Amino acid sequence: MNRKQRRAKDLSTRPGGTSIKTADDIPLARPDPSQSNPRRGKTLLEIAAERQAQLDPRYRYDKDAFHPQNVVQVKIGEDGRVLHDDPSAPSSDAAVETPWLDTLLLAVSLSAIHFTLETLTVHQYAQELRFPPIIRRTLFVAFPVLTAMIALFHGQLLPASAQRVPEPLRLWTLALRQLAYVVVANVAGCYLIQLTNDRGYYAVMKNAPSIGTIWVWTVLELGLLGALAGVIGPGIYAWWNGYGIF
Repeated sequence: MNRKQRRAKDLSTRPGGTSIKTADDIPLARPDPSQSNPRRGKTLLEIAAERQAQLDPRYRYDKDAFHPQNVVQVKIGEDGRVLHDDPSAPSSDAAVETPWLDTLLLAVSLSAIHFTLETLTVHQYAQELRFPPIIRRTLFVAFPVLTAMIALFHGQLLPASAQRVPEPLRLWTLALRQLAYVVVANVAGCYLIQLTNDRGYYAVMKNAPSIGTIWVWTVLELGLLGALAGVIGPGIYAWWNGYGIF
């Protein structure tokens, strides 16, 4: 019996004398869910490594080398060369830090708040609502001042050598900055309440938009939990002096 005949015999019969002639004769069964690794046999990578070891005695096959944790990720460059990934190098998918862009976006948002507050105060107290002076003060006074203040508190106006400080000193600096936000938020909030309740209309139009914008900025910088410390002080001040909320 030649090899072709033996192969046909193996395909047509199975243990137990069962003959398989059509696809309906193949017994079907569901995989066992209790098995953690249903894959049986060797992978193509393992088979290739074994064949390489058989062809070249100097090649040593290590089955543990093909575990997922031992796989090295590589990339193919434009010139066809293999480029190994450096784990310590920052990933290209990581978000690029843009501190000045964040500062400008925050300054623009706060300038919009300043524009809104000044529009409301002028509309309430002035005889005529004129937008050109309000726009000029927002663009050429409020926006530059807010940008400089935000950049100063975020450390962007400091030289690069001053930003590389030891970790304990950096933590103390961050704590002092948060304390400054709390103090400014409470002082600005209390003064804004006293200003809008006890001062004249001219003082309100002149100072309320800028003080209100500073208070909003410091509360935003404190975060969700820290903002409570910037609101409790003005709330106690309003309750102590009998100012009505509505």
